[in-house]
Amino acid sequence: MKRIIGLMGLLAMLMCQGLQAQELTGTILKDGKPQKNVRVWLKHNKGSAKTDREGIFVLKDVLPSDTLVMGISTKYDAQLAIGDHSNIVVHLEDDGFTVEAGLGEVTATASAPSTLRNEYTSVITLKKMRIINHDAIMRENIKDVSSAIRRFVPGAMQVGGSSSVLSIIRGRNSMRLPEPPLYVIDGVPYDVSQVDDFLPIEDVAEITVDRDGMGYGARGANGVVIIRTMRGSDKRKY
Repeated sequence: MKRIIGLMGLLAMLMCQGLQAQELTGTILKDGKPQKNVRVWLKHNKGSAKTDREGIFVLKDVLPSDTLVMGISTKYDAQLAIGDHSNIVVHLEDDGFTVEAGLGEVTATASAPSTLRNEYTSVITLKKMRIINHDAIMRENIKDVSSAIRRFVPGAMQVGGSSSVLSIIRGRNSMRLPEPPLYVIDGVPYDVSQVDDFLPIEDVAEITVDRDGMGYGARGANGVVIIRTMRGSDKRKY
């Protein structure tokens, strides 16, 4: 019995080592020239970066099981399963991209049609709800939760001098200053409007804006912003 337990412990240790986070560096080129300010991010985690003037980006704490997404054009994204890659070179082409790792080995190719951008796969309207996912946020280089809501939710507006206080109520025109919505983060209601002060945008897996807020009684009368963070989500399912 002890031997079985010992073997199970060893197997678990090896599995953990296999999933150990690592640093991923990359260079993005087109026609041999570095591509500056290309945004890259992790599909199932909160890492993101931009390429510098040399076309280089660095991401830390990257898991082999994750996927690298690169916003390489206005029409499509490039995606690459990370696996054991730690240093890659991405060559952009008119209809896709190739990736090199190690000694010039081509490890992946993809064409534009397979990764075409479609806002409705990232921002979904369902009845009176608007659902914004992590990829849409990262792709648009959005700086905070309030900016994401203003970008993707029609009619959302800034109230007063703070970008963190929003009015999201449908069709309300009034001289009275609108009240902010209720924020619910990982299932916990917060009576705060300054969500941007303590919740980094990279930690956000999904934002659901519910203009009705009927399930929250009087507290949801001004709408509800439901936020699922990376910590509060199953990253493999996301």
